[in-house]
Amino acid sequence: MYKEGGAHPDEQKGFTDSKPIIDASVPKLMAYPIAMHIGAPAAPIVEVGDQVKVGQMIAKEGGFVSAHVYSSVSGEVVAIEKRAQAGGGEVDSIIVKNDYAYTRAEPIVKPGYSSETSNKEIIDTIRKAGIVGMGGASFPAAVKLAPPEEAKIDTIILNGAECEPYSTSDHRVMLEYTDEIIKGIDIVSQLYPDLKNIYIGIEDNKKDVKEVLEKATAANKKVAVQTLKAMYPQGSEKNLIKSLTGREVQPGELPADVHVILLNVSSARAVYHACELGEPLIERVISVSGAPVKNPQNLKVRIGTPMESVIDDCEGFSEIPGKVLSGGPMMGGAVGDLSVPISKGMTAISVLTRKEAQIEEPENCIMCSECLHVCPVSLQPILISEAFERGDIEKAEKLGAMDCIECGNCSFICPSKIPLLENIRGAKAAIQARQEG
Repeated sequence: MYKEGGAHPDEQKGFTDSKPIIDASVPKLMAYPIAMHIGAPAAPIVEVGDQVKVGQMIAKEGGFVSAHVYSSVSGEVVAIEKRAQAGGGEVDSIIVKNDYAYTRAEPIVKPGYSSETSNKEIIDTIRKAGIVGMGGASFPAAVKLAPPEEAKIDTIILNGAECEPYSTSDHRVMLEYTDEIIKGIDIVSQLYPDLKNIYIGIEDNKKDVKEVLEKATAANKKVAVQTLKAMYPQGSEKNLIKSLTGREVQPGELPADVHVILLNVSSARAVYHACELGEPLIERVISVSGAPVKNPQNLKVRIGTPMESVIDDCEGFSEIPGKVLSGGPMMGGAVGDLSVPISKGMTAISVLTRKEAQIEEPENCIMCSECLHVCPVSLQPILISEAFERGDIEKAEKLGAMDCIECGNCSFICPSKIPLLENIRGAKAAIQARQEG
């Protein structure tokens, strides 16, 4: 049975929710990882010494589930080498020395979207633009938006919940780029002849957004702006679909299996830029937030900009941080090297104080069942964690470890401070390795 799984971490939105989006600085060296998406890495199509332009493809998708990579500046390719990435580890990256001329490449398609554009042309343009899920998942959008015909999509959900603490980038995008989002969803709507409903899901801590969106969509009777209770992880696919439609996505299923397409608001904006303006995905809005940040901001950043440059735009740190996260404190990963570049799916940089980042020593489970109550996909986190610690990977798989969405609720709520999410991630990695081996 579906349970109303969720937790209520301190939102910490006040640092940036009222801060308008400003342009970030563009540094001398930009780094473009070839794997900023789920699926096969892209393959570099430039060499050291090549001159590139803004919006020029520099790495071509490596398969059906993959995404092109474009340069966000003009200049010279000075290296193709391993660099640290936000998800941990190193990945081949294309390093471009910015010439600050910002010479632009030809548009990926002729600007000026028309309602006569075919569905195939729309999907091809989205694929050509290198658009991925910009709420953090980074799944190639062209694949998501083209389910099998038998799926008969009747509902589009625009995800504006942004339930992760600290992050307000989508909040500001919805306020400041409202028309671009709506035009993007109009383009996507054309793909589904059986479409009946378009829901825009936002949490009830974004009342200013609700008013703006309702005004912008008043003429479209299919659109409903739905306010949801602020709860983590309200913005997860299964939660949002359940909350807005009453439909349940079963383990192993995709939203299309319940006739739903779900798209992040920033991804919808990227669709508009691709189809209407002929622009590939080369920028995004991120929040830089947390008590140690001197001047927290929402910034429009060119993909490939090192995190240290973005932090400098916020005047640096007022104290030595305890942890810098790519993303929010629930699902984000710690970053030890601030040369890590901003990627397509990075929504925020969250900076924690040393006290906030302190990890308490785990104790024995007290069998309180809190981790079960807050799990949004009705798993038993403690049992999966214990199976992993015993090395019983088969048991962890049977308990549904692969269905975990890694929201972090279980670790957040655990009074014994057991590293449940860390163990479940370990179990998932072991299961995947066994399947591939």
